[in-house]
Amino acid sequence: MIFVYANINRGFAQLGLDQIGEIPKDKVVWLDVEKPTEDEINWLKSAVNFEIPPREVFGDIEISSKYKEEGDFVYMNLSFVIQQKEDILVEPVIFFIRGRYFVSLRYRDIPTLMIFQKRAITQDMSFQFPEAIFAQIVNIEVDRIGDRLEILGRRIRNLRKEVFAEQSEEIIRDISYYDELNITLRETINEKLRILSHFIKSPKVNAQTKRDMKIVLDDLYTLLDYTTLYMDRIDSIQSSLLGLISIRQNEAVKVFTVLATIFLPATLIASIFGMNFKHIPELEWKYGYPYSLFLMVSVTLALLYWVRRKGWL
Repeated sequence: MIFVYANINRGFAQLGLDQIGEIPKDKVVWLDVEKPTEDEINWLKSAVNFEIPPREVFGDIEISSKYKEEGDFVYMNLSFVIQQKEDILVEPVIFFIRGRYFVSLRYRDIPTLMIFQKRAITQDMSFQFPEAIFAQIVNIEVDRIGDRLEILGRRIRNLRKEVFAEQSEEIIRDISYYDELNITLRETINEKLRILSHFIKSPKVNAQTKRDMKIVLDDLYTLLDYTTLYMDRIDSIQSSLLGLISIRQNEAVKVFTVLATIFLPATLIASIFGMNFKHIPELEWKYGYPYSLFLMVSVTLALLYWVRRKGWL
């Protein structure tokens, strides 16, 4: 499906695909493409000379697969982080700029694009250059990353307190989730830094957009520092959790060891008197049974008293 947006009159409006011919030549056109059909792919190729790359190259990390500038077009492949309950998804979106056309290609709903589309229409935004649309989208995504990191920082601080209160399986899952989210955000920030660094050097980008992108780059470097900080904090929480678990395990082992030591003499006495040799002097003793019980209880109580005085139990 292809959604068409353009600056008509004073604001930004959504149009039908059949209305493109009515848009003045000096107006910027945004073509938002979602799950294109074969006919739509052919139309894009003929209308704006945009050839959709194979889906398998979307996840490549080489800069040659992320940014390309040839002739009169600029091609970029950016990743967007999407949180769904316990899942963290990284969805690639391709951006293509040629002449007055700005094309975004995606295969699922991207919250950042939806926010931009709603904001552009409701606030009557106007764009003189297609790269200005890209700058706005990137700026919204950077703000969203900043919001996620702010929430992540609060949750990490709360998690540190919870770790000392209890060491449950749920807390371990939370640590793993926050660690994965932080790493994912860090990877997408690094990716954007690489792509935007090439983008602002392009002679095809106007001076105002370059200035806007430099501010975005500064924000990304700041956010990158936060991901490093949170990575260290999560490692610290994991170390604290492992330490607390080890202490509790050692306490349990200590208790069982002391208990086994206390009852060891009684077991030894019972083993001696329980032997079945034919010639045992105590075998015919009238008071042998109560004596052995008394001896076992006395030795156990004496050891228990000694262990408690030492503070081992």
